Amino acid sequence: GIKKLEKDLQEIMTESSASVAAREAMVDRTKGFWQRSKWAKKLHSVFSSSNEKSHASKSKKATGGKLMNTTSMSRKLASGSAVIDSKEEKLEEKRKADFNIAFFYAICRTYAIILSRWGGAGGNDIVKRMAPDSVSDSKQIIASSKPEPCVLSLLNVVCFSTPFVKTAWSLIQSDSMLSNELQSMTDSSKRAKPIRSSSVTPVLNKSIKTGDTGQAILLMLVVSLSHTLIVTDDIELHEMGRPLPLHQIRRCILLLKNLLYRACCLDDTLSSNSASFPSNHFGLSLICSSSKLMRDLHDRSSRRALCVPKLWLFETLLEDDIRRSKTYEDYCTILNSPVLRVCPFLVSFKRRLKLFEKIVTSNRDLIQGRNDGFSPRPGVHINIMRGRVLEDGLIHLNKLGRKLRQRIIVQYLNQAGARETGLDAGGLFKEFWSDLSELSFNPNYALFSQTESGLMYPNPSSRAAHGSDSIILFEFLGRILGKALYENISIKPQFAHFFLSFLRGDYNFLHMLPDLSTLDQILYNNLMFLKTYDGDAEDLCLTFTVADEDFGTNREIELIPNGSNIDVTDLNKHRYIGLVAKHHVCDRVREQSEAFTRGLWDVIDRSWLRIFNEPELQVLISGPSDGQIDVEDMKANSRYTGGYTGLDRQIHRFWKIVASFDKKQQADLLRFVTSCERPPPLGFGSLNPPFTIQRVAIMMDSDKLPTASTCFNILKLPTYSSEKVMRERLLYSIQSGAGFELT
Repeated sequence: GIKKLEKDLQEIMTESSASVAAREAMVDRTKGFWQRSKWAKKLHSVFSSSNEKSHASKSKKATGGKLMNTTSMSRKLASGSAVIDSKEEKLEEKRKADFNIAFFYAICRTYAIILSRWGGAGGNDIVKRMAPDSVSDSKQIIASSKPEPCVLSLLNVVCFSTPFVKTAWSLIQSDSMLSNELQSMTDSSKRAKPIRSSSVTPVLNKSIKTGDTGQAILLMLVVSLSHTLIVTDDIELHEMGRPLPLHQIRRCILLLKNLLYRACCLDDTLSSNSASFPSNHFGLSLICSSSKLMRDLHDRSSRRALCVPKLWLFETLLEDDIRRSKTYEDYCTILNSPVLRVCPFLVSFKRRLKLFEKIVTSNRDLIQGRNDGFSPRPGVHINIMRGRVLEDGLIHLNKLGRKLRQRIIVQYLNQAGARETGLDAGGLFKEFWSDLSELSFNPNYALFSQTESGLMYPNPSSRAAHGSDSIILFEFLGRILGKALYENISIKPQFAHFFLSFLRGDYNFLHMLPDLSTLDQILYNNLMFLKTYDGDAEDLCLTFTVADEDFGTNREIELIPNGSNIDVTDLNKHRYIGLVAKHHVCDRVREQSEAFTRGLWDVIDRSWLRIFNEPELQVLISGPSDGQIDVEDMKANSRYTGGYTGLDRQIHRFWKIVASFDKKQQADLLRFVTSCERPPPLGFGSLNPPFTIQRVAIMMDSDKLPTASTCFNILKLPTYSSEKVMRERLLYSIQSGAGFELT
């Protein structure tokens, strides 16, 4: 299985010249304060002595019975240049002799209790399946809700000054006692006790096989690995095998996936006496820490795959629940289930996307009435003049706030101010909103900028261009996006990864450096040079400042108080790198991004978006990244009326013509019929009403052109005499750009 995973990923993993340079220049990051501390040296000697003993015994076995070349040492002894400190040697030998695996287990158990009690995760029940009164216990130990400074100091030592992560994972993989214990913990048929009730005692009896050592080591490993990832970039993870090789990361994902599945889906549901097991801060910490680590790894995998997608999934999870649900309340109950709150990545993206569609559709039906043309509820009427789409939209719609969930009825005015004859049953609104979205996110308005790859993010200089109105405009743009999602309208803009994180409401600071590489590749390369610089960082003459440019005006910004007078050194360069990245991908766009998300959340509940990561959220906004139309999917989900059937010669000609269109022509056709040029994220099976072709009888080819009823996604196709004529008439209609008229 592991070899197959490696083979699957070889095709998508690439190595740029920048990554090669960074890898070759990379130095050991364990240099620094924690490595030089006495505590760190003692821990390092404890964790590494087992491996040293193993290597020493192998060396002795390999050289047994053979003469050793001691000429060099003999010469040094004869010349007096070699000095042997017999006292230090004896102490070193005694330290190695005193080390045993039970001592390592004891350290892990003690530290695991410290982490669960004061690490900040033990006081947070993120599953929340049991009622509070059923697990209350006056004797239950209260854990801290945020990490204590002593815990952070402990993690710094363990993670950056010892090989703990590799040692602990090696033991879990190789020790049958530990692996069996963890397997039983994740298997509800072998252990009835819920994971939230797991506990560890600090006292180690004569026998090391106490039954809770494995989970203590697992908690230490999970917290330490998560802490190490904070300063681990993608190059180290993928190309240098730090902190663990990729194939071991995959094994870790599989173990934690099973643990979270049991904690969120099986515990307290299979056992009738589950209420008799009170929650323990250790078990809660193990669940919370595992969820955090898996989210971090899944987010990293969304940028550059760590494994094949199905390794994260339980294939049928929530399938039956979604199928049985009928109402908005039913779908919200699924949304608030533990698995989607704690580990949504266990559920397939397609199923989460379907759940989002069901939530939005059922909520829209409650507010607007069903989209069947017979039971609409009164909506908000607005007049929009062609050529003033953005201005009129801002005037009429921005003041609505959450009322934007209501039906918006658009009346278009032509350039002369006269009303067009189109009646809005949904189609005019879709056309208006598509035009409004395209104009609003145009970089020429100085509200959005683009990365080198064309991805959009808020313009840091927007206030200089629009003054105080920039915040109002960003709130309006957020409402535009929210309304597009609410009405199932796919729009064009492709957003930068870090901006999508703001839309979810929980920016992951592990992404800062990779996000910076998409924003400013030169600055990213310079920071990587500083990170791997083997000389004295003070020689580079850097201070804790950055230079920003607003429309040709440069200004210096201090990253920390008095930063212009603080030099960047080897001891603080990692902090400097993090602050520079944070300034460019977070601080400079924070005000605009927060205003945008306020507008977005006026229409779309924040909880609806939290089940998606950044790339998935982009698909939700604009469909497949390339916008390519799947003609076979479109054909399979189309309907025919007015006398047409799927077997008619005219229909066969039509689909042949559509398949021969280029990408733009297909998009024009889709926009002509539905007012949206991008396909629905879930495919044409989710298009409501479905794509429909209606027969229009004609005597001569010149009698009529193809027309459309965009309110109901109907293409009215005349019975042309040949494929050539049908193609010409279709292209003429879809590329004419005419306004709406009655058809």
